[in-house]
Amino acid sequence: MKKVLLCLLGIVILIIENSMTNYISIFGVSIDFILIYLTIISLYLDEFTSGIMGLVIGLVKDITVGGVFGVHALIYFSLCYLISFLRKKIYKESKVTIFTLIIITTIFSSLINILTSIVVYSSYTNLRLVLRGIVMLPLLNSFIGLILYRLFDKSILKLKED
Repeated sequence: MKKVLLCLLGIVILIIENSMTNYISIFGVSIDFILIYLTIISLYLDEFTSGIMGLVIGLVKDITVGGVFGVHALIYFSLCYLISFLRKKIYKESKVTIFTLIIITTIFSSLINILTSIVVYSSYTNLRLVLRGIVMLPLLNSFIGLILYRLFDKSILKLKED
């Protein structure tokens, strides 16, 4: 039941992100709350559960946002599965670890999205797109992720106990 609720919470975060927070732009980028949520949650779930949750939320994002269908599902599935697979080797309680992990996942997601848009839409990347996707978005996501982790750390640590 907990796993279903976590997945539904992710879908609710996705709805809120699509309807409100995507319109808030900081230095030309908006915060990817779903990526932050999935990164933190994957540290406390097994590989199968985390991967399926990333796949489901990614498919819902692909359906609602548009673009190349299946890209977000593959990105979220692979990131969730990998983080979950490495969760025993990662020191989860460190804020530096959370910060670094969110930077890495955001850079990976941005690179895949940039490469996909270049190939599918036959566009050429420019310095502005790379700067936003590789520098500004990862830093912004990481800072927001740290704030959210700090606010909800007691709730997140309850996942560890279950």
